[in-house]
Amino acid sequence: MKRCLAICVFAAAAAASLDGIALLAEAADRCSTSAEMVAAENIRRHTVILGGDALEGRAPGSYGGHVAAAYIAAELEKIGAEPLGDDGSYFQQVPLVGSRALSGSRLTISAFGEHIPLKLGEDYLLHSTGAQTWLPQPAPMVFVGYGIVAPEFDYNDYADVDVRGKVAVFLSDEPASDDPEYFAGPEPTIYSAIESKVRIALSRGAVASVLIPADTEHGGPTWARLEREYAFEHLGLASSVPSHLAVLLRPMVARVLFDEALFDFDQVLSMERRQVLRSFHLPVSLSFEGDFRVRSFLAANVVGRIPGSGKRLGKEAVIVSAHYDHLGRGPAVDGDSIYNGVIDNAIGSAGLLELARVLMAAPERPRRTIFLLFTTAEEEGNLGAQFFLDHPPVPLSRIVANINIDGLAFRDQFTDVVGIGAELSDLGGYLLRAAECCGLEVSRPNELALGYEAFERSEQVVFAEAGIPAILINEGLGWQHHSRREALEMTVEWYAERYHSPSDDLEQPLEYSASRDHLALITSLVTMVANADLAPEWKAGVPYAYHRLLSIAEEERVR
Repeated sequence: MKRCLAICVFAAAAAASLDGIALLAEAADRCSTSAEMVAAENIRRHTVILGGDALEGRAPGSYGGHVAAAYIAAELEKIGAEPLGDDGSYFQQVPLVGSRALSGSRLTISAFGEHIPLKLGEDYLLHSTGAQTWLPQPAPMVFVGYGIVAPEFDYNDYADVDVRGKVAVFLSDEPASDDPEYFAGPEPTIYSAIESKVRIALSRGAVASVLIPADTEHGGPTWARLEREYAFEHLGLASSVPSHLAVLLRPMVARVLFDEALFDFDQVLSMERRQVLRSFHLPVSLSFEGDFRVRSFLAANVVGRIPGSGKRLGKEAVIVSAHYDHLGRGPAVDGDSIYNGVIDNAIGSAGLLELARVLMAAPERPRRTIFLLFTTAEEEGNLGAQFFLDHPPVPLSRIVANINIDGLAFRDQFTDVVGIGAELSDLGGYLLRAAECCGLEVSRPNELALGYEAFERSEQVVFAEAGIPAILINEGLGWQHHSRREALEMTVEWYAERYHSPSDDLEQPLEYSASRDHLALITSLVTMVANADLAPEWKAGVPYAYHRLLSIAEEERVR
């Protein structure tokens, strides 16, 4: 990172215009300053506190969650960042409703006069909970392939069936493709997410949804892992629109749905492999009577502000976000029941605290205001970010960008980075310049485009849906002490073994010098965006641009 100044000055010397030289030299100064000011020890110190067992995984509404929020607020106050929460505090209280399914819940499959009771956890899992999920009278079931309606790809699993008043049954994933113009080729799209499938089923009038996940033999997660993921309390905003019953049905149990159908389950899987899936009615029905423990409570976003120095641009803001929550306590794995979430996302929150310190200590403040947003309830669907955008401190049209921090590099120093969402807006260009100034390359996300790293799968998508250009920066696979193949294997192994498990803790090897370099780049990017004359814009044809126009029009209307 100390090569930043020399690299950028060399690039500036090759520039064709004096303006270009000045801009590049200024960017070089900023990058060099950021690299020198970011301290690995501070990142380590915050990570150890937020990710330690004492905070018990920082679940929203828990003791550890409240302590984490208080710690972050105290650190913001210590560095002099202004509070931007409720009543002059750093806390924006988010009203949440928690619901946990109990063993008394009864899911029943009925066929030909027989009623088959299923056992929660062993046979099925609940993606949605609460009173709105009750289905006391058996409803007929319809198989709808992947459960996708995608007009842009001329694809509709519901074209030949009517699911109004019925239960939509669908497979996980989406149509396989090598064509990047069709379902993004080998990369997952938003249509592969269960949330998308459930929304489509709701829009078609279905009273419930049943997802049959791919089994391990076909590349899916183990049922034991899914059981752990769904063992935690389900959270929703108190103001959220109710959903309907959404169930994950164990593949071996799902076979009974197809026993007397037009096609049996093996034939369905064969059709999927041959990419000739079709939708058809099933000779079975489904009912559900839930038994839930429900609570209402408050959890806090923590929000600070660094006022901008610009007379005009100071009225605009750049949001830098990181979620500080994790899963809390859950099913024990090898005797450990604390899901610490060190990489997801104690280290990211630690990075945001250090970024705030660096910006506050800088000789010159950025021209635009910086919002420092530590969100709660991200793990349950970006609830804290949604609430913040529903209750923003300034009109959304004045928030020009979001740079999200969801983890930092922690295994090895690196030579390249990946911008998730970089191709969607001008933020991709800023990333290229910041990376060049720091001696880094920007790689395409193909090798790292696992489902959980896609743009739609992390908090930046909430800002994008509000019309705000957004980006997530990950380290690439160019590691200094490992080959790209080794880096890819280690990344995939980490997600398979540690992601959302108790072993994402402080016992894993942590290389904070890599975290420091990652954060130095992010700090440089934030500074560039905050000082630019023009605000970032969405690229032509990006659907999020429409929401940007709406927010601008709304502010004009209010005026």
